[in-house]
Amino acid sequence: MRTIWDGVQWLVDPDNWGGRNGIGRAVLQHLWYSLVATVVAVAIGLPIGLAVGHTGRGRLVVANITGVWRAIPTVGVVTIVYRWQPLSVWPVLVALVILAIPPIVLNTVAGLDSVPHEVRDAARGMGLTGWQELWHVEVPNGLPLILAGIRSAANQVIATATIAGFVGLGTLGVFMFSASATQRYDVLAGASIAVIAIVLLVEALFAVLQRTIVSEGVRARAPRRMRAVGTVPTGVATESGA
Repeated sequence: MRTIWDGVQWLVDPDNWGGRNGIGRAVLQHLWYSLVATVVAVAIGLPIGLAVGHTGRGRLVVANITGVWRAIPTVGVVTIVYRWQPLSVWPVLVALVILAIPPIVLNTVAGLDSVPHEVRDAARGMGLTGWQELWHVEVPNGLPLILAGIRSAANQVIATATIAGFVGLGTLGVFMFSASATQRYDVLAGASIAVIAIVLLVEALFAVLQRTIVSEGVRARAPRRMRAVGTVPTGVATESGA
């Protein structure tokens, strides 16, 4: 508890926030890297998940590829790309995008799979085209699981963006790595608390987003559907493809 309290004191000290090496700059770098990586991962993973979930084609291939993909060590990717692009942010962004794509793809497929068959049949009976069925029926009904995948990816990215400090590219990871080397456990605890605070903030933003864009009826069915496909309530996709 003493270390945690010391970390809080380090974190709230105004003298530690200013300048190029201050907490403020590190937080902004952390948020920027995380945002860029998550947006790129959504741009790649969401269309793949929608295509597979809507057509049902390539489901086994995608599940196997994402399973292998998730086993790729993030630090290893950073190290390899860093040798190719030293002193560049690209190694970190590439690694974070690779980390974020699987939960987005898997939860998007699971979201579309969770749409009841009778709802799909009703959409076809009304004469909707495949494209209309996807965007007017499947996506709105699968939105809770889709958002859960994006939220899971964003949280993983935020927690892992600290690897930027491993190669001297900023973020709160700089404090963590330097504190480990110098045994400044108050700094290590303070930086860790800051990362946790960012994750909690993102959780709150996604909660507001879900209440805003997901219809009340779909929200009411979401917990039951998440259990049916094996997705935990926090939105973390499971290895089975939720």
